[in-house]
Amino acid sequence: MSFILSATLVICAILARIPGKFNILLVPLGLIRTMIYIGLYIGWGLSVSHRILQTQVRRYMIGVSFLTVFWFVVRSVKYFFVTDPVVIRYLWYWYYCPMLLIPLLSVFVAMSLGKPENYRLPKWARLLYVPTLFFLLLVLTNDLHQLVFSFPAGSVWSDADNGYAYGYYLVMGWIIACALTAFMIMLIKCRVAQRRKYLPALLLSCSIIYAFIYASGARWMQVIGGDLTAAQCLMFIAILESCIQCGLIQTNTGYDEIFKAGTFRAQITDHDHKVCYASADPPMLSAQVMCAADRGPFNLDKHTLLKSCPIKGGHVYWQEDITEITALLEKLEENREAIAESNHLEQENYRIKLEIHTLREKNRLYDLLQKETARQIRLLNDLFSRYNEEEHPKERRRLLAKITVIGAYIKRKGNLIFIREKTETTDTTELALCIEESFANLKLTGAECEADIPGGSKISTRDAILIYDFFEEVMETAIDDLRFVWLKARILTDSIILRLEVECESSLADFRNICESCSFEDGVWCLILRIGKAGGQT
Repeated sequence: MSFILSATLVICAILARIPGKFNILLVPLGLIRTMIYIGLYIGWGLSVSHRILQTQVRRYMIGVSFLTVFWFVVRSVKYFFVTDPVVIRYLWYWYYCPMLLIPLLSVFVAMSLGKPENYRLPKWARLLYVPTLFFLLLVLTNDLHQLVFSFPAGSVWSDADNGYAYGYYLVMGWIIACALTAFMIMLIKCRVAQRRKYLPALLLSCSIIYAFIYASGARWMQVIGGDLTAAQCLMFIAILESCIQCGLIQTNTGYDEIFKAGTFRAQITDHDHKVCYASADPPMLSAQVMCAADRGPFNLDKHTLLKSCPIKGGHVYWQEDITEITALLEKLEENREAIAESNHLEQENYRIKLEIHTLREKNRLYDLLQKETARQIRLLNDLFSRYNEEEHPKERRRLLAKITVIGAYIKRKGNLIFIREKTETTDTTELALCIEESFANLKLTGAECEADIPGGSKISTRDAILIYDFFEEVMETAIDDLRFVWLKARILTDSIILRLEVECESSLADFRNICESCSFEDGVWCLILRIGKAGGQT
């Protein structure tokens, strides 16, 4: 329909030119022709803005539409509103602005085909503006050099009596080169049938031939096609439109036919759920079903799922065959029940294995504790035997105090062993707790006890056990005549120094080989140990 309307308007414009050749209503009919052509090109530009998806292609083609309108405006002013020869000549020069820019924009259109919607031309493509603008300036400044158009001496310079210099052929050569380049790029990028590509090539050939015949000044061409602007604008627009129709320039038209031919059972509705487009064999859906699908996927039956998606102006609905999914779900449900029974048995087996493992681990730790405290356990059994045999109350209290000291050691040693099984390092706070509990029981023997071990420093768990074992051996040696014991820890950069002072009558000289320093002065033994932070003893 649009093609028939356009063809009718073009024929009307051509017919309106005939009376003008005989000076009948020349200006009114000329203006009517101008308005027809301008309306056509504006309408084509609006059509392109809706049909072309690629942003950059759309802008360039709208630019072509603007240039054709500009060309016709300049032409109309030249023929109908101006009489000064100089102004008329410069308006003629301005014809070459659209004549040069339209082929260049066609090259840019061809380079943008097949690219994403946000594609931008590379920066080097802008260099094509340089020769184009150079040739335009060459034409506009022709009065200064006459390198494009030449005029006879002593006559009025106008397009009615002019010759062509070599610059004109350079300009026309650039125009033809751009047009051919654009067409060849489109031809290479397009995959449509070869016979459909002939129309743009035919129109391009006609445009080039027309330009040369017109430039030659052939009288017959002046009679039947003397309106250069109308002819070339129609040619340019026809070439680009033929590229669109042949598929050389991609558009977003024809999707309604594709949608109707589809077998995917879909519908497009407006906001009131009235069907606007439907595929082949469309499903009959009520408004209630559509509303339900708008809220989420809706099961039409056991094997069909209806989905919806909002679009501009309405909704699209489509069906999905979920037969295989339904079968898989049923199979999964059967498997789930079987797995649930199997999992219950597995959980019971795991629980029993965990209990067995826990008991084994407890037994291992208890065996380890018993092994590492075997001497203290034997000593404890001996003290209990002596306690049961002893009848003197004071001696019984003394034995009971020893029992509590050794019992506290066994308890705290067990804690340190459990910590050692989990981690290789511990805090000095843990060592301080061990010493304080032992001191609390030593006080039952009447000894004065004091400890100062700052917390917050990491030491090896093995070193903590060695320190506590050393402390216990010293206490067991001195417990019978122990009067005073003091333990002080000093934290250095990479080590910890422990100073143990013991006031007793028993000799502690046997510990010299264990300590860093061992001295006896004024009845007080001073023993010094050094351990590394979170490392071995140094």
